[in-house]
Amino acid sequence: MEKEIVNAKSSTIALVFNGHPMAILRPWRITVDTEKKLLTVKRRNWHLFSHDEETHAFRSIRNVKIDTHLFGADLSIRVYAGKAEVFYLRKKKAKYIKELLLENDWNLSDADIFVDVN
Repeated sequence: MEKEIVNAKSSTIALVFNGHPMAILRPWRITVDTEKKLLTVKRRNWHLFSHDEETHAFRSIRNVKIDTHLFGADLSIRVYAGKAEVFYLRKKKAKYIKELLLENDWNLSDADIFVDVN
């Protein structure tokens, strides 16, 4: 797979129609960096001056769950340290991020060698 950086944030339409219009000022953001193999989730604090950020290595990801709504989808990513959640993303973007995170070869390093003894 080609190295890329995927960014997504909460959809304004999904926030409004799901009853969270004030969250427009502080949407959830997710960044998937396939080159560094890092997942970053950010959200601005309620006072709008700073933000909370979680960064996880791909190797710590256990599963990815998508919960779809009429407008938007929630992405719940289970990692060793707990759970990283992003709410009200576009459905297509959530599905793409899930497929990207669940690829089989993220846990392999460049130095891993497989020998078939059969």
